[in-house]
Amino acid sequence: MNAGPAVELAPYEPRPMPARAPDKPVLRRLVTELVAELPGLRDDPADELGPRGVTRSWLLEMKSHQTRRSYWRGLGLWLSYCDWHRVDPLAARLADVKDWIALLDPGSPVTFNARLAAVSSWYTELINNRAHDDNPARLVPRHKRDQESQTRALTHDELLALLGHARSRAAGAGTEAALRNLAILEIMATTAVRSGAILHARCGPDGDLGVDRGHRVLRYVNKGGHRKTADILGRADLALTDYLTARARREGTPVAGLSGWLFATRTGTPLTSRDLGNLLRETARGAGLDHPDDVVPHSLRHTVLTLGYEQGVSVEDLADLAGHESVATTLIYVRRSRRRQTTQMLADLTSGTTGPGNTAPQPEEQRHLRLVRDA
Repeated sequence: MNAGPAVELAPYEPRPMPARAPDKPVLRRLVTELVAELPGLRDDPADELGPRGVTRSWLLEMKSHQTRRSYWRGLGLWLSYCDWHRVDPLAARLADVKDWIALLDPGSPVTFNARLAAVSSWYTELINNRAHDDNPARLVPRHKRDQESQTRALTHDELLALLGHARSRAAGAGTEAALRNLAILEIMATTAVRSGAILHARCGPDGDLGVDRGHRVLRYVNKGGHRKTADILGRADLALTDYLTARARREGTPVAGLSGWLFATRTGTPLTSRDLGNLLRETARGAGLDHPDDVVPHSLRHTVLTLGYEQGVSVEDLADLAGHESVATTLIYVRRSRRRQTTQMLADLTSGTTGPGNTAPQPEEQRHLRLVRDA
């Protein structure tokens, strides 16, 4: 009988870690419980330098909770494979890791690389603590990262249509959900924050909203585990104020007394990635955008960086806005616009519209692409 990957990787499925890092004592207890459940490892409850003890310290010492969650899942899936196929993880070979990742079929290159990175990091930690002497995952070829973002970026007109539709719904319906959705879209369309900053934000005295130099800010942790702030200005600030006011009115408390998830359902449960994806697609459909199913939460991040570059913002400033550690990452988002700007300049030169003896373009013409519009 041919069994699919889901059967081949059964029966163990790693329990997911919470989206937000718990307090250190709670995290330590949770990690201890989770590591104790891992299959395929030698039992060493009292041995801090054995495989389970090293695994506990490896997870606890990670600076980024998002990395911890990703690596925990990758390791759990690998050990599930080892247990099911009777492979001793401390005697696994390169061929075993290749077979596992092929059965897993992660789909995207990012997920593929993340799963391998988790297993390779775990083996490296074992080696560093002299609990093992080989890393069978280190030689598995990684998928090359795309040099251009494949996520759809909206044009300026499409972005205005998207926000315009959300604004109309919020003004017409006036419901807490409509106001919440508008606040989310306005913030993402001006700050370039990732979905995680929205989904994991909390309100309250110890929450993630603050004030800096008279302006409201949203505090969050980026993918590298560094704390960042995003300025909430203009319409984004107004939309957030309207949402918080409506929510506070329903809960019978001042805005300052709100607690829990910042963007939540009426029952207080946090929004999920699926909720955010549905919000983008439904708003794009309502705004009449072409191919609305291609509009995903990451589209707004790509849109902010693309439009910012086309408006003359430097790549360095865009990298700072996006929280990128290197401008090389930012270039992935703006490379297509940079190439078009170069082509536009060459097209002007070869057509004789610029150069010696011709009137120089106005600054805006130099800075912006001349867009093709429908007649």
